[in-house]
Amino acid sequence: MSYFVTSKGHTQLIVPLTITPSSHQALPTITGSPFSSEAGAVVYGHYNMEYLLPGGDRLRLIANHDKKTVQLMLFTYNAEVIKLLPGDRSSSLVANVISKIHRYRIRSASYSQPLTSAQEQKLQLAHECIDSLKILLKKERRLASQDHEGHEALRKQVIKIIGHCSDQNRLLATSPLISEGTLGNILYEAHKTAQHYSFNRVYSVSRQDQMDFSHVVKNHEVKQPCLVWDSELHIGHNSKDLDDALNAICGYYKLVPAANLSNIPANRFAQLAAFFSKLWQDGHDWINYLAIDTKPEHKTEILQRLDGLTITKITPYYKLQGFPQKGYSDLQTLISKLIKSTSKPILVHTTKKANKMISKLPHGSCIIIADEELILIRQENKIMKLRYFVHDRLFYPLPEGQDLYTLGQISKRHLYLPERVSLRLNAFISRIPRFFYKFYKSMRHFIIHDLRDDFSNHIHDKHIPKSDELNEQRSKNSKVRNSLRLALENKGLLANGQTLEEFIKEQINNSPYIIARPNHPPSHHAYDNPFHRILEIIRHIASFFIDVSEQNPLIGTLAMAAYAYGGGAVLAPEFLKSILTKLHLHGLIAGIEPTQKLAHWMSHGTISEAISASMTYWQSIVAGGNLDKFFVEAFNVLKEDPAEIAIIASLALSLGYGLTKMIPSLGHEMGDFPYTNYAALGGKGGAAIYDTIMHPGEDWFLGTCKWVCKIFVTLGKLCIAPFFEGYHYGFHEGFLSGWKKSGILFKSFSKQILAASADFVLALLTIPLIEVSALFIHVPFRGITNLLTKMLAIPGNISAIGELLLFFSTRSPSDNLIANFRLSPLYGFSWPFGHFSDNPLLNLCINTVRGLCIPLLQSIKNLFILPIFDFISFSVRITLTILDPITRIFAYALGSIICTIGEFWDHSFGFLFTKSAKGITLICNWIDNQASALKQTSLSFIESQRGHLYYWAFSEEDLKLHSTLDDTEYYSSDPRRYELIPHSESHCLLQTLLDKSSEPHLKEKNHEPISHHAPILAVKNSKSNSKVPLQKETISYSI
Repeated sequence: MSYFVTSKGHTQLIVPLTITPSSHQALPTITGSPFSSEAGAVVYGHYNMEYLLPGGDRLRLIANHDKKTVQLMLFTYNAEVIKLLPGDRSSSLVANVISKIHRYRIRSASYSQPLTSAQEQKLQLAHECIDSLKILLKKERRLASQDHEGHEALRKQVIKIIGHCSDQNRLLATSPLISEGTLGNILYEAHKTAQHYSFNRVYSVSRQDQMDFSHVVKNHEVKQPCLVWDSELHIGHNSKDLDDALNAICGYYKLVPAANLSNIPANRFAQLAAFFSKLWQDGHDWINYLAIDTKPEHKTEILQRLDGLTITKITPYYKLQGFPQKGYSDLQTLISKLIKSTSKPILVHTTKKANKMISKLPHGSCIIIADEELILIRQENKIMKLRYFVHDRLFYPLPEGQDLYTLGQISKRHLYLPERVSLRLNAFISRIPRFFYKFYKSMRHFIIHDLRDDFSNHIHDKHIPKSDELNEQRSKNSKVRNSLRLALENKGLLANGQTLEEFIKEQINNSPYIIARPNHPPSHHAYDNPFHRILEIIRHIASFFIDVSEQNPLIGTLAMAAYAYGGGAVLAPEFLKSILTKLHLHGLIAGIEPTQKLAHWMSHGTISEAISASMTYWQSIVAGGNLDKFFVEAFNVLKEDPAEIAIIASLALSLGYGLTKMIPSLGHEMGDFPYTNYAALGGKGGAAIYDTIMHPGEDWFLGTCKWVCKIFVTLGKLCIAPFFEGYHYGFHEGFLSGWKKSGILFKSFSKQILAASADFVLALLTIPLIEVSALFIHVPFRGITNLLTKMLAIPGNISAIGELLLFFSTRSPSDNLIANFRLSPLYGFSWPFGHFSDNPLLNLCINTVRGLCIPLLQSIKNLFILPIFDFISFSVRITLTILDPITRIFAYALGSIICTIGEFWDHSFGFLFTKSAKGITLICNWIDNQASALKQTSLSFIESQRGHLYYWAFSEEDLKLHSTLDDTEYYSSDPRRYELIPHSESHCLLQTLLDKSSEPHLKEKNHEPISHHAPILAVKNSKSNSKVPLQKETISYSI
């Protein structure tokens, strides 16, 4: 049940925590008015909460104003922690694959404990795979950037290790109730990553690229450097990866695991049941939320400044309640403050002895296990576990994993369907003009600066520049204090007279903080011409079909058969009938005519009808084969971001409709129900348009436009540049020299065209080896053999099926559904009148309409809609209550019979079936490995030749396009990040960006301050902490 508190007209949700954060901070959002010189200036604010961790480490949970998920920042002095956290390592092949497989180790820790025998074996496989891959880390660092053969040999070794782990996982899956599961999907993703990985063409892999900071910490100028792991860099805003990060942090620091992130069922049917249970609870919470008259919400204060800046301060919609994380001189004081008891705790040395003793002690008793830094507290019939740590002779309570998970969840505001749709639609519409502005600005800068400078440098190359030109260039680079917007773009000065770049460099010069990320970003795409881009798009579309089929080969094989059936029913029905007759599949013959009618309803024209029928059947089999995952994922997407789906669907339908009007032949082929064809034609295009508008950058459209411009500039260098050079430097030193440079450029340009053409041909040769072989050879092979092994495994171990039925019959009792039934709290009427406008006439009109409509609508709700929902709810409860004992009795009886038969069968004839299944799996694994080795040898040769070709033609240009990453680039790319790193008040970027007159509006004296200094655990002298702008209302702590 939720509790609320109202203070000064602001209703907040009370969030109970075991341990509340040690400090918190709120910073405002600063935006520029569109009608002022500050137009376009945006610095998003945030609200962060910080926990102290053992060893001087700390964890910040940040709720950004412009994000819908929490951001995690871990400050640690131990480089080993960084290796355990999830996230892609895109600068290192081996480290990236290790990170992907490590995800299974993280998630297996959240499964229901103890793990089953099969889960233990899978976890051991993951350990062995990672141990084998770790040996290759050193080898990867030794490879030179141009050692293409060495790179391909490394790729083959990585794929071989992954393949061996996959083979062992398939052997485990020969049991009738065990599948390849999550480990199988993760291994497939790892194999795909290794297969398509592109090595850096300039830099060798460093330890930092592999997220190994042990040498960086050891050799840093500062004695105790602190590593900063930012979740936005490594995992973005993926909810599952954020949960994995919290699990990894809880495991490393030995926090009590979060209840919502532990005891998660591994069985997909149990996961489906848990999903429906959560859906049911969420529905109740939503109804209760709608029934609240005064809903908890953010409190927003807006300050308009004369210079066009708007400062928006937001007070969260929640208030935390719990025991504060502070330092105590001894454990006795900590415990007495926590439970408000003066009883002396008991000291023991083993957990086993402590658990035995605490069960016999009265309420309020405590036992300390000093060796494990753990406190057991008896609270009536419950045993509470509290971990602590010692720093600077002070004792600090550690938060539970559930505290971290709760804070991560409440960072997502209560946004239900109408609010989500409204916000997403507004964001999409508002970003359309911004997209065109960014596109224009990017192209303008590219043409005026990059291409112009390139053309000018080509003309003046090998000539001494004139002094007046240098002075003119210097005058252009002069900066003045104009506005916040120019300062953020590094084109103006801050209030202290520095540029943003100079300010950041000065502040981080002796900073103890090191951003944990690779120092060599991945190489950009080798070729950006339209031919290579189109090939990438085709492969991207093909990967959708391949990934679905490879992850479940049996479903993939059936889907391919359904595809052939749908196409054959339209193109060659008689031939299909003859094949089905020979296969004795007479039932499928009756479906040929309905298939033809369905195809004609969707499309007109033989080919179009065949494609429509084939794709419909293929999608039906794929969705039906994974119906539980399909339903859960589809519902979660619709629940989390329904507006995004609606926008993409609208764009897809509009694009498909537009294509049919632009191409008349397509329009003639549309059937009686053309909307599925519209969606199919515009599906990928709609998603691409949405992504391009919402996340503008170096996308396919902008990249293609820039490529066209570069071609024209290159042609200009070849044909026109000599005349400009002659104008500047004369006939002999300019005009003739220009033609010589054009000749050299022509040779280089011809070489690049030849290399690009040859690479395109080689890329085409890889299609049969990767995509075609996967879809038409590997998937059917694995699908048929998996079906055969399962057919042999089921009669080989029928006792497992009986045990499953017995487990189902003895499952834990469900809640009393009928006793818990309550009528909907939404019955009743609400006052329709109110103040909606300062205009009296408009306000009267609105109230008149509301007075006429709302009572009628609420009457319909009370008399028809809510009674129907309550009747359905009560009927479902009665049905489930009646079915529960019936299913238990039937499952117990059938399970007992099967187990009895299995005791004799499994050890006699069943043994032969089991050995046959394993034997077939071993043979199929051997065949698959031999074919994979042969394919990989051919691919390695092709890829190495592509690498040599690119280096031969583009080495000089490619060297200029590569750069290294440092902390300066981290802050410059998003200046807001500087405010997330601890710093002193005198070095506060937010205050430096603003005039001094704004400081009183940002500081609030009655707030609990958060220190920006590196020493973070000293709580003895609170006066030394720096004052920074915080929220207007402090978070109150109470027990």
